[in-house]
Amino acid sequence: MSPPSRSVSTDTADITLVAPRLIEQRFRDDGHYGTTAIERNRLARKKVSGGMPCAVMIVIPTELPVDPTAANVDHFRTESTERCIIALAIVTQTAAQSAATKFYFRYYAQAFEVRVFDGEDEAREWLGEVLAREQ
Repeated sequence: MSPPSRSVSTDTADITLVAPRLIEQRFRDDGHYGTTAIERNRLARKKVSGGMPCAVMIVIPTELPVDPTAANVDHFRTESTERCIIALAIVTQTAAQSAATKFYFRYYAQAFEVRVFDGEDEAREWLGEVLAREQ
């Protein structure tokens, strides 16, 4: 029997532990992608994980407003250094989001593997494979 899911909502996203060691973070259409919001989401992921390293899937909706200055900060450095994330799957909805996200993670390399996907099913499948290797 799997543990019940745990969720935290911030002003921009809903973060849920959907399975042991697997977090889904869904940005809301009415949210925004800025440095302060990203930090609140990081803290929410930490709370949801209970301090356990997890694989993370972040889903970015098509019309999510992005603060351009957010691209100038390595938002995942703390989680990379502390080894809080096992692997990160980003699900984008547009070619522009995909290209920008891939560029960002080439510039800000992490200690965990990061992949960008067009669909949630493929992202979940990959994260499941990563978690299976970790056991």
